[in-house]
Amino acid sequence: MRPVRQPRNLADLALRQADQSRTDLAAIADDLEFILAQVSKVPTRRELAWVAAGSFVGGAAVATLVTLVFIH
Repeated sequence: MRPVRQPRNLADLALRQADQSRTDLAAIADDLEFILAQVSKVPTRRELAWVAAGSFVGGAAVATLVTLVFIH
């Protein structure tokens, strides 16, 4: 492991800290873009309501058909 090189002056230290901050900010921005992309894929309440209603009607139709086929 290399020893940590000490900055020659305060300007070098400030530049190094600015560069590290820029790198950290870029990583945070990338993570935020990923999270926003994931959240945009979540279905809305309206979409979920249509799925629930369709499932209910579909299940009722299948139950009715099965009843009619086996009773008659």
